[in-house]
Order: sequence, then C-alpha cells, then structure tokens
Amino acid sequence: MTAEKSVNLSALMYHGIVSAGVATPDDREVGAELYDMPVAHFKAQMEYLKNRNYKVVVNGTGAEMGNHVIITFDDGEMNNFDLAFPVLRGLGFKAYFFIIAARVGRKGYMGMAEMKALHGAGMIIGSHGLSHEILTNLKETQIEEELTASKKYLERNLEIPIEALSVPRGFCNDKIIQMAYTAGYKTVFISERPKRLKVECIDRIPVKGHWSLQRFEQALTGNVPWGEKIGEQAKQSAKFILREGGYNWVRSVILKLVK
Repeated sequence: MTAEKSVNLSALMYHGIVSAGVATPDDREVGAELYDMPVAHFKAQMEYLKNRNYKVVVNGTGAEMGNHVIITFDDGEMNNFDLAFPVLRGLGFKAYFFIIAARVGRKGYMGMAEMKALHGAGMIIGSHGLSHEILTNLKETQIEEELTASKKYLERNLEIPIEALSVPRGFCNDKIIQMAYTAGYKTVFISERPKRLKVECIDRIPVKGHWSLQRFEQALTGNVPWGEKIGEQAKQSAKFILREGGYNWVRSVILKLVK
C-alpha cells in the first residue's frame, strides 16, 4: 500500500530521538546523525499532529475521514524508549518500532524488557532485519535469513506475532518485498518509493533532525522544496547505480559538505 494523497495518509519515518543527556549507539551507519531529532522538536511535531486532528493509524485501524498519519521508528535505539515513548504515551499516540534483531540489548539499543513495555502500551513491534544489511547486495538465501531469522527471534522472545517489516537502509526491489510477504509479514514499509517498484508497500517520509516545524508541515502536505526533490531523485539514482559501498562514500562526502 502506498501512502496515497487521495486518502490523506502520511507515514513518518524517525530514527534517533536525542537530548544532551541520552547517548546514541556507537555502531550506527554513516550519516545516521542526519536523522537525529531533538526531543523538543519531536514533541512539537507530535503536538502539531494532535492540534490539527490527525488520526494516528496502526494495523490499518483509524477513522475513515480526515487526515491520517502512521508514525514509525527504525533501528530500535534506546532513546526511542527513553524519549519518544513518553511523548507518544502522553498524547495517546501509537507507533511502530522496527528492531534490528542482532543489536537487541547492545549498548544504546532496546532490550526485550523495553520492547515488552512498548507492546503492553499498544505500540507495534516490527522487524528491521537481522543485521541491518542492505538486502539488494545479498544472495536469495541470505535475504531469506535476514527476513525470517529476525522475525522468529522477536516472536520467540516477545511471544507476539511480528507482522510488519521495515526494509533496511532504503534499498529494495519487487522481489525482496514479495519475499517478505512470503516470509509471513503482512505489512512492508520502505523509505522513499523507487519509480521501478510495483509491489504493494508503504513508503514513508524520512524526517530530518534539522527540520523546522514549517518544513515538517510541508512534508505532510507534499509541498517539498524543489531543491530537496532534486536531491532525493539524485539519491535514489545513486542507490540504484552505486550500491552500498559507493553510495555510502558519496553520502559521507555530501554530509561533510552540508554540515
């Protein structure tokens, strides 16, 4: 399913929620800090949604009329639990938390106790792969392992069904998404939607840490500045042409230039 404008549905993709007193993990990928959202900004964004009567959707539930939003978090960092969860709970919002199975319990990442607390509060726990590998670089048997082992690990330890997947790192194709459905996932989330993609899935708005509230509003309404549109198109082309190694190098250079 794509976030169709005709039904006023937007899906938001967050990563780290940060403050001066909460550390981020040491083993993050290149450029992760671009998505680090100060908790005060995150709270302002959530209050914006609340004040404008956005309906938060999880598991396909929500009012049929009006504006709808899906809130998601990738990677399973502990700051999601320490900082984002209290904000969501205070506003009565539900969200998806996508977990890198191999990083559960590591320094800076949530453990089973935190995930169980999130689930008990009505949040949705999903998989973000076994090791956060770029799936398009892997053989078919390795992709199956990333999809199924992460799902089984979380289901076994949390004793709940894991039915949602966030494809790691934004690299995907029709075959990978279809393999996810075959593995038992009912909903598949990606980041920006590649033009070549045909299989049903939910694309998301990657929320950047430096965004103003005005820029956040623009993202929700689809009014993206033309410069950013060109940048996103270039990024998608780089992902398709360069694959992981080259793309990460180009991305690191660009991030240094824009800091």
